[in-house]
Amino acid sequence: MKKFLSLVLALVMTMSLVTISAGAKDFTDNSKINYKEAVDVMSAVKVIDGYADGSFNPQGTLTRGAAAKIICNLILGPTTASALSADTAPYKDVPVNHTFAGYIAYCQQQGIISGYADGTFRPAATLTNYAFMKMLLGALGYDAQIEGYVGDNWSIAVAKRALNIGLDDGLVDEFVGTEAATREEACLYALNTMTADMVQYDSRTSVTVGGAEVVIAGSKAEVVKNNSKTDGNVFAEDNEMQFAEKYFTNLSVTKGSDDFARPSNVWKLKAEKIGTYADEADVTYTAGVKSKDIYKDLDLGSTIDKKDVSVYNNGVEAASIAIKKGSEDKIADAGNGVLTEVFYNDDDDTVIVTSVQTYVGTINKSVAAKGDKDAYVEIAPESAPAGVSGILKFETVEEFEDDAYVLYTYSEDTEEVKSVAVAEEVSGTVTKAENSDTNVADKKALTIDGERYKASANIAGQNLGDVTVKEDYTIYLDAYGYMIYVEENESTDYALVLRAANASVFVGKKAELVFADGTTKIVETAKDYSTGTNNMVDEIVTYKVDDDGVYTLKKVGSTKHKPDQAFVMTNDKAGIQINGVAGAVTANSASTFVVAEPGKDDDFTAYTGIKNAPSITTSTATDKGANVYYYCRNGKMVTIMFILPESKVEIVDGVSKTVFLAKESASNLIHDTDGDYFEYNAVVDDEITTVKVAEDVTVDGKPVPGATVDANGKYTGCSHSEDCKSYSAHVKKTLNGLYKSYNVDKHGIITDLKTYTANEFTTSKGEKGYLTDTGIDKVSKEYTVLVGASKQAITCDDDATYFYVDEDGNISESSYKAIAQDGNDKVYLYAKDYMVQTLFVEEVPAPKTTYGVNFAGSNFTVNGAAPAFIEADEKGDDVEFTVEAAAGYQIDSVKVGTKTLTADKNGVYTVENVKSTVTVTVATSAVRAETMDIVVNYVLSNGTVIEAGVPTAMPADTDKSYVTVTATAPEGYKLVGVAAQYVPFEANGMKTVEFTVAAMDMNDVQNALNDANVTEVVVDDLTLTDDLDIPAGKALVINDTLDLDGHNIWAAGDLTINDEKIVGGSDAYFTVGAGAEVQVFGNQYIMRVTNKTEDDDTANGVVTLNKDLSGVVLGVKNGVDLQLASGVKLNLSGLEIRTNAKISNVASATGVTATDNTVVGYIDVNSTVTISAN
Repeated sequence: MKKFLSLVLALVMTMSLVTISAGAKDFTDNSKINYKEAVDVMSAVKVIDGYADGSFNPQGTLTRGAAAKIICNLILGPTTASALSADTAPYKDVPVNHTFAGYIAYCQQQGIISGYADGTFRPAATLTNYAFMKMLLGALGYDAQIEGYVGDNWSIAVAKRALNIGLDDGLVDEFVGTEAATREEACLYALNTMTADMVQYDSRTSVTVGGAEVVIAGSKAEVVKNNSKTDGNVFAEDNEMQFAEKYFTNLSVTKGSDDFARPSNVWKLKAEKIGTYADEADVTYTAGVKSKDIYKDLDLGSTIDKKDVSVYNNGVEAASIAIKKGSEDKIADAGNGVLTEVFYNDDDDTVIVTSVQTYVGTINKSVAAKGDKDAYVEIAPESAPAGVSGILKFETVEEFEDDAYVLYTYSEDTEEVKSVAVAEEVSGTVTKAENSDTNVADKKALTIDGERYKASANIAGQNLGDVTVKEDYTIYLDAYGYMIYVEENESTDYALVLRAANASVFVGKKAELVFADGTTKIVETAKDYSTGTNNMVDEIVTYKVDDDGVYTLKKVGSTKHKPDQAFVMTNDKAGIQINGVAGAVTANSASTFVVAEPGKDDDFTAYTGIKNAPSITTSTATDKGANVYYYCRNGKMVTIMFILPESKVEIVDGVSKTVFLAKESASNLIHDTDGDYFEYNAVVDDEITTVKVAEDVTVDGKPVPGATVDANGKYTGCSHSEDCKSYSAHVKKTLNGLYKSYNVDKHGIITDLKTYTANEFTTSKGEKGYLTDTGIDKVSKEYTVLVGASKQAITCDDDATYFYVDEDGNISESSYKAIAQDGNDKVYLYAKDYMVQTLFVEEVPAPKTTYGVNFAGSNFTVNGAAPAFIEADEKGDDVEFTVEAAAGYQIDSVKVGTKTLTADKNGVYTVENVKSTVTVTVATSAVRAETMDIVVNYVLSNGTVIEAGVPTAMPADTDKSYVTVTATAPEGYKLVGVAAQYVPFEANGMKTVEFTVAAMDMNDVQNALNDANVTEVVVDDLTLTDDLDIPAGKALVINDTLDLDGHNIWAAGDLTINDEKIVGGSDAYFTVGAGAEVQVFGNQYIMRVTNKTEDDDTANGVVTLNKDLSGVVLGVKNGVDLQLASGVKLNLSGLEIRTNAKISNVASATGVTATDNTVVGYIDVNSTVTISAN
């Protein structure tokens, strides 16, 4: 029956059933465009264009301002129109600088548009269909006042004329003038304007009212004659001026046929074809059609003979029939889901009938545009025209998901896919299945969840006769609502039965299964699956496991390939050759492959997706075949395949594609059901993509270079300066660059990378090889790159691919032209036949040269913070900064070298033209607080000044209004009275302070010598009132006179009298050793052991005489050893030596009897004695 309503659905497919040339733009939202012809032509002539993101946004509403621009582009052409401007504001809400001001002003001047009564135009407001039609009529020459396009009923007059001359032709829905015009509707109306006749008026009568011209009468609009060479640009010569013939003289449209043989418009811009677009059919069907249906629907009055009826299927001529009242003859290729269109030419009473079949397939892969090659998708057909097989291609920029079920049309005339669209998916439980015994297509149907779906004439997938009621299925619908593909939502737990219970290795009901993940297991089964109708050995099954672990198996209808014919499966190639038939089945990314090690049936590897599967080629030669078991759940798309190669079959495992990994792009470690892996930006065989890399990936079958492992393979560290804590951390820090190939697991995760032989390319041996180096340049005229510091010259192939990798690991496609000299960049290239095929330039930042200012000095801040390097934005820029002294300090100078910098009025210093690292030296000093001068005098009680001071600047005590002056008595004097005075503070004033002192007496001296904090006591004169002890380690200096007054000085420490050192170091007469002391009594010197009694013979002390000494009386008490320094003479007026005392180092002695220079016993010599040292 006639399917008038199917036209809306048909548009989903037919919108892209056009032949497109370079002149038409391929928008990213093509599938949403209903008026493809209009959009293509209007964008080709630049009347209206798409957006920067590649879309057209066909359903976007048109604004009044944008409509004015379209009118100007139509009349003046885009170039002239773009130069329009407004000298004065055409409306009060359209200032002269408004985006559309020039366009609006022009249209106003030409009488094409008018504003509102309040003097506004409202350019941002949406434009109604009525208003846009009014503009287009104005562009065609219709006078708004003569035609009544002004006043209360203007819209009625506009609609009557616009629809009468066909400005709405091709509109899918009814014309509603009050609705806002969309962008694609504007294109449709504008396209119809292109082919509409221009009009003019012979006469018109007007009057001036309020300064404005008002037309009150005029002649009828007449078509403008065209006697120019443009006549015929629009369809044919007719001596009438169509709009395009006047304003678009390089644009033409003629009648022709599209790739499905439908009458079509062929648009050209100059010599370049924009596209071929089918006419709107007189009658459209999407089900089977008979001759009598066409006769009735065309409202014919007589038969059209068979010879006047042309019938085409997919663009190829088919058997014709006569269009006759009541005839049961059928259009052979029409049917459910087939777009059959009838075109009737009432001029010559002929009919063209075309059928466009819709087929179903899955997306094998999408390929992005590259160079001068357009983007395209690959389709693996599930149904196709007779004789068409293998992977099909369709050029498009639209994106499709891999393995998506899509609808496609195919021209058998041009042998190419003409459209692709995603199929609608419906899932649910089948409650009724209809499959006619006579296989009548329109009586095949499934009812799912209460909705009945008829089968398409080109239905594929599961045979409807095999559909089980009350099971879940997924069906896919064509653009007309017919079911075109059927698949059961069955269990996806598959296994291959290798052996069953009757095998000698088994006892009881058991089976050995190899599962979809490649594992094998002997399981207990519910039945004996080895014999009779239950025999499932060498069959693919689904299985269920009960709570006791018992397996129930179910055949899935698999097929077996034996080793007597060739089997060919190639990685990433959808078609698989079986039994010598190329493309016998196809595979996609959901297909599972379980492959045994050659010659074994107990070691399997599983792969998911043909992109990850190995390449296997068998032959009929001995041990070079394979048993192949496969199951296609729907059509010929492999669901699962088990491959058991014989012992001599070669398996090229993994992926033989080159891969470049960008280290800087590595993600954090990802954990999901696929495994543990990193994601990298990558290039795989010249395609930019992302890949997954296992955390335990190997390189050439070994740990990633730089990692160390123990004998058990456990990670123990790495070569990085900071050891990575784990092997995965080392992987992330190491993997980078170009690899020869890689292996993947069943989830597509890279498990091993194969490397090239390092730097195997040389110009002399570079027929095929790899090179990596640092630094690149080029010789443009020779299409040659210069690689490395040695600038090795290598020519680039014309078809070479170039990629740029930035510092963050982002990869973009590049070109030879984009190569720039850079001595730091890392270069990876692969060459063949002595020429570069693929080249990667990895951005490596040059060692950063810093330009800026650093600071030297202390006690200051820069820009309010601790001094730090300030970097210049660019070499040669000025660097500005502020400097502030720390608390208590002041800035003395700010210098660069010897040049002193001066701050501006805001305290800002500037170092100009910084082209290196400049050091600014800041000198500071402590801030001098306010002081007063204090003079300190020391006086005796009688007022005699002992020591007169000098003025000393002193600040006030902290937080006080006075200065504390502390006294320190002069040598030989002691303070009498206060030791400190408090002087009122007078800034910059002066004050003399006196402290009273008195000379130190013998008791003062003794006390001082006994003070642990005193090491030396100095007095001018000293009178003893008792014996005085000078402890060891202390010193007494008497500058003038010593009055013993019958008392002794016992010196264990140093004694100096009137500049003569009596006891002390080697420059004194006596040096007193530990434990000894010297008694000084006038000219009498007695040596004794400190604090020992007169008769103590056990003590021992040493006293050394360092200088000649004469006229003295000398006593050497018990236990003292008086040692004479070399060459010293001792002339004594008296000598007393006690028992156990001795004088050592004696060379000669006069008046003393000595044995071995030792005087033994009590000796008292009262006469002059001379003793000389050795």
